Amino acid sequence: MKEKIVKLQLALFYKQPDFRPDSSYSDINKEMGNLFNAMPQVMNLPNNVPLDIPRVQMRDELNKYACNMAPIRTDFFINENHDSEENWPEIVKDFKAKSSLFIKSVLSRHEIVRFGLIGNFFIPDKSSSHTMTKKFLKIDLQNAEEINLRFNNRSSSHGYNLNNITSINTAFAGTSTGDEKGIFIELDVNNVPDEKTMDQASLNNLIDKIIPTFSPDQVKGLVK
Repeated sequence: MKEKIVKLQLALFYKQPDFRPDSSYSDINKEMGNLFNAMPQVMNLPNNVPLDIPRVQMRDELNKYACNMAPIRTDFFINENHDSEENWPEIVKDFKAKSSLFIKSVLSRHEIVRFGLIGNFFIPDKSSSHTMTKKFLKIDLQNAEEINLRFNNRSSSHGYNLNNITSINTAFAGTSTGDEKGIFIELDVNNVPDEKTMDQASLNNLIDKIIPTFSPDQVKGLVK
């Protein structure tokens, strides 16, 4: 089975809300090397709209890199659009370099109390229901139209309590030749927030520790 990398995401959550993310998006883009070179979208939403809904959306012209800014969080994305697992080392190198700039820029403006590191992956598999049934279940669901699994293994690292959430489901992915049947896997590692704020070194160290668990061998091992 050859894995395809869909997306990597880093989310940073603020201690206090910022109701004017439109005032800083240009500086964040500049501090990240003007990475987001497409026209930004700025939405004038009232403060009673849920605070996790983005007010500013930035992206590059190729839709590879994106940044969403909401009053209580800012998210950085690398959209790999089903890139091959052979490119994983280069993807990680690129993600870590740009995430470091992202962290530094956001921390210069906000106190951060929570982070989330998310990876989305797709494994083509014409017998996806059978694969998941054989791996996880004792009942015969190989003809099921849809199977969804989700579990959370708590751990700790660098003084933080972490949620390690794994979501696995049968899915169809759109490709240039049509829909492809397979297994969609999302890995979401985030800390249980407390009163402690997070610094740049801690965030970079956590990414260094977690990102190897997103490798193709680790992800494919979830369903082998």
